[in-house]
Amino acid sequence: MKLLCTNCQKFLQRFNTRRLSKDCRNDNILKGWVRYIRRQKSVTFIHLSDGTQKDTTQVVIDRSQCPSEVTVGSCVTVLGKYAESIGKKQSIEFQAEEIKVQGTCDTQKYPFQPRNIHSIDYMRQHLHLRPKTNFTSAMMRIRNTTTMAVHKFFQEKGYIFIHTPILSSNDCEGAGQLFTVKVSDGKINGNEKKSSEFFNVPAFLTVSGQLHLEAMAGGISKVYTFSPAFRAERSATSHHLAEFYMIEAELSFTESLEDIMQLMEGLIKFITQETLESSSEDIGFVHQRNSVSSEHLKVIESMIKNDFIRMPYEEALDILNKNNDSSNIQWGDDLQRAHEKALVKHCGNVPVFVTDYPEELKPFYAKQNPDNRTVAGLDLLIPGVGELCGGTLREDRYDLLHQKLKSKSLLNSLSWYLELREFGSCPHGGFGMGFDRYLQFLVGMSNIKDVTAFPRWTDHCPL
Repeated sequence: MKLLCTNCQKFLQRFNTRRLSKDCRNDNILKGWVRYIRRQKSVTFIHLSDGTQKDTTQVVIDRSQCPSEVTVGSCVTVLGKYAESIGKKQSIEFQAEEIKVQGTCDTQKYPFQPRNIHSIDYMRQHLHLRPKTNFTSAMMRIRNTTTMAVHKFFQEKGYIFIHTPILSSNDCEGAGQLFTVKVSDGKINGNEKKSSEFFNVPAFLTVSGQLHLEAMAGGISKVYTFSPAFRAERSATSHHLAEFYMIEAELSFTESLEDIMQLMEGLIKFITQETLESSSEDIGFVHQRNSVSSEHLKVIESMIKNDFIRMPYEEALDILNKNNDSSNIQWGDDLQRAHEKALVKHCGNVPVFVTDYPEELKPFYAKQNPDNRTVAGLDLLIPGVGELCGGTLREDRYDLLHQKLKSKSLLNSLSWYLELREFGSCPHGGFGMGFDRYLQFLVGMSNIKDVTAFPRWTDHCPL
């Protein structure tokens, strides 16, 4: 065994902390899955990964000592020592003395052959196995980094994390695209006898944690949640999921949309910067696989450096009608995805806040503006995606909220929500942001189904 020089010893210390997680290696043992194997006349080279880092570790072993069961995809434990490498692609390698196969892999059936570049659509056909690919493991590490950045942002600003319920008796958005929760008394794969309600009222999978956050904000002034949400949209587009993650925050003692916009802008800039710095190798790899253009990278950089643009809905209509002959949008029309993208492009591909929408375009809880025509609501539009976030000041005036709930026949189901305005209510507001859609933008993914581990969409719940 070679003795390591001082420089290599320092490199080995960095190498040990990067290449394999602490639980999967020490100076004499490596554990992981074989990503690639190359057998030469007297020596076998194995590239080993435990999935926690982009790089693999090169394991070198005498061919006669390498079990034949060691194949691509197999799980192994390797005993040996680190040493300087004479190869050009790495400075350190692991010289194995013994390899124990923990789990074999049938290479004839294994869908991911070594050195092949499999399409993302193909990998999606093997959801349970795609974490073994470089691409999916990189995407999950990026998702992990961004998730931690979200919590870091809010925690540093003094926000309290709330676990909002997954089961709810309310349709927060009023969209009616709900998954209903019922109890099946029959067999799952057979003829069901009957189904029944489990609760004493109809229950649904939540579409948003907002109303529950508002209740929390009535006693804890700054709260947020980061949890799954569900929409029963019959859509199979590349931008929709039936199950996705939402970042939602609620802030008490605010009477200005600007407070909400500053919070949203700060969050996006912070998590973008944190992810680019902490997951630079994975980001670069995924960008390369997605053939992300240099223009997209400039857009991301510009988003971090430049102030987001603010404009009222009425101004947005004027811009679209003057610069897009096919728009012809009238007051009260909702902005479609094509309009949103065109508006952001007109503004130099800088994110745009569109504020003060007509009352009929926003949910019942949006606070009515003094003009009695618009509400204090906003959408954040970003390049290439369109709407990423939505937020409002919440209607805190009892009489006005009572009137809105009554007009929508919601007084009975949301009596508790109205009651919040009777006992120490205060001006407040908040927003929601689609986490998966943000990741889709950040990594330049063409399909949102590939930024999450186990996507669910209409007619597809494979696992």
